[in-house]
Amino acid sequence: MAVVLAVLSAGSAIRQPLYDLFQRMAPQSAEPARVQVVTIDAPSLAAVGGWPWSRYTMARLTEAIAARGAKVIGYDFLFPEADRLTPQLFASLYPELPPATADEIRKLPSMDAVFARVIGRSPVVLARAGVDRGSYDTLDAAAPLPPEAQFVGPRSNRIAAYPEVVANLPILDGAALGHGLVNGPKDPDGVMRRVPLVARAAGALTPGFALELVRIAEGEDKVALEGDGGRLQAVRLGRHRLPVDAEGRMTLRFQGLAGPAVTSAVDLLRGGRASRDFAGKIVVVGLTAAGTSDVVTTPRLSETFGVLVQAEAANDILADVALSRPDWAVPLEWTLSLLIALAAWLLVPRLGLTAIVAAALGLTAVAVSGAYAAFLSGALIDPGPMILPGVATAGTMIALLFVEGGKVQARLRAALDEERLTAAKVAGELSAAAEIQAGMLLPREALHRLAKGVDVDAVVHPAKAVGGDLYDAFMIDETRLCFLVGDVTGKGLAAALFMALGKALSRSLLMRPPVALDVALANINAELSHDNGEMMALSLLVGVLDTTDGRLELCNAGFENPLLIDASGGVRELKLEGGPALCVVDSYPYPVEIHGLAPGETLVVYSDGVTEAQDTAGALFTRAAAMAVLAGGAGRPLAVLIEDLVSAVRVFEAGEDPSDDLTVLAVRRPG
Repeated sequence: MAVVLAVLSAGSAIRQPLYDLFQRMAPQSAEPARVQVVTIDAPSLAAVGGWPWSRYTMARLTEAIAARGAKVIGYDFLFPEADRLTPQLFASLYPELPPATADEIRKLPSMDAVFARVIGRSPVVLARAGVDRGSYDTLDAAAPLPPEAQFVGPRSNRIAAYPEVVANLPILDGAALGHGLVNGPKDPDGVMRRVPLVARAAGALTPGFALELVRIAEGEDKVALEGDGGRLQAVRLGRHRLPVDAEGRMTLRFQGLAGPAVTSAVDLLRGGRASRDFAGKIVVVGLTAAGTSDVVTTPRLSETFGVLVQAEAANDILADVALSRPDWAVPLEWTLSLLIALAAWLLVPRLGLTAIVAAALGLTAVAVSGAYAAFLSGALIDPGPMILPGVATAGTMIALLFVEGGKVQARLRAALDEERLTAAKVAGELSAAAEIQAGMLLPREALHRLAKGVDVDAVVHPAKAVGGDLYDAFMIDETRLCFLVGDVTGKGLAAALFMALGKALSRSLLMRPPVALDVALANINAELSHDNGEMMALSLLVGVLDTTDGRLELCNAGFENPLLIDASGGVRELKLEGGPALCVVDSYPYPVEIHGLAPGETLVVYSDGVTEAQDTAGALFTRAAAMAVLAGGAGRPLAVLIEDLVSAVRVFEAGEDPSDDLTVLAVRRPG
């Protein structure tokens, strides 16, 4: 809205510079000029003398132009004073003349009369100038003759008006075929873009100088005014319809008059100009010598002469190429402005910045190109109202989007910071939980010192920060070693909590006064199943080894069968009957299975993190693969044996995330 108000208040100040650019860009007319200009220039003044010239010289110039076939001759300056060489004035300058001689001189005809007779024999249009009331130029001047043109049609009260008029000597005015106003106000920036076609001078409607030249040249009597009492729209002269503004001024399309269309007056006085340059043309005579006051600025030239502007105006009238601002221009411009602004409002949030800039540049190019095409056809269309509100809307939307984007980014940063803080807290808690869980398991050094005559080692590798696998080993009495390996269903924090519960409960029940292994396992199953709302399960393998004779009691609740490495390095599977995982079936009678661990033999127990490990193709690390890794391991230290198995699993996974927690426990009776 601010831009709309600015465009409306600026008015022509915005569009005129663009129209001036179009005037400079427009090609010069290829058609020969229909108006010829005769200039009283510096060479003419040098040859004839200073200005003003004698009326006798002006009469000779008029005869020379008329003899070359000019259709009408217009003088773009006035003759308001008597000739300086009139006989009466000459006789008064020399009082020493004899009276008889002075009387004879006074009886001679004046040069003004000679010029008037030539004007009367030639198609001449003389200029007039409208002035304000009380102008020095109108003092003691006789009332001018009314203009010859007849005006018909509504006469707008907004037509430019001049209270008084400066005319030529009555003897000259009375001899001329027509009279036209040569003056007209410049635009506020001092540029001459328009000439009046009609104005009120001393109360009478008077045609503009260019219009009067064309009227006389085409033999028309009437000038029709189109419009209403409030606004003049056009002036019609014969076949020509000339659009004008409310004050009666026509906007010129400057096509350029130069070269053959301009002739120096001295060439005509010497008789050196070919007659075909003037035949059937309008000839305008004006001053172009240095020091003359008739210097103006036009859209195409910073300095030119008023006579050339009048010639351009007459040429525009004859060619019907005058510029106008059609009545439909304003509705078209503001309708397109509204549509473009709505499009910007709707599309800017959906387009990228590059697309927006490209669209703005493309729209500007189309609007300016369309305005230029309309200019070439004579219509003045202003692209400013079409472009500027839309650009302002797009700019406002972009600014709002940046502001809103900043707010969204601030909210996202705050949310991200909150998530990072939460993640840090969780990571800290998980780290603490991992440390606590690791602290619940016996260190590997403690396992080595646990029992005399038996080596024990174990590792746990959680799939996440914390896991659900467990191992434990302790002496039930002086000769019996109890060990166990468990795997809670699932992984992560929940499995770790259930693992801690299972480990504590298992150690508590297995260390009580001597109780059968199957009874202890049944008690563990019962305790874990109580209030197990999450329906979690624990696979558990419990073994009791008599360190004196190698008697090995095993009780399996859904766990992997262990592997036995004999003294020669051979590997075999201890197939156990076992039963389901704990918390799956209440009161299940888990059998106690008796085996022996001879000197030099090693029992290896591992969780399903070994046999369920997957490579990139989804294949599983099988029990056979584990047996192949452990083969020949009778002489290797338990730590090396375990690390070989873990390393083989990690190599098999080839960098993939572990599918489950991995636990390995080994028990060996030295040879």
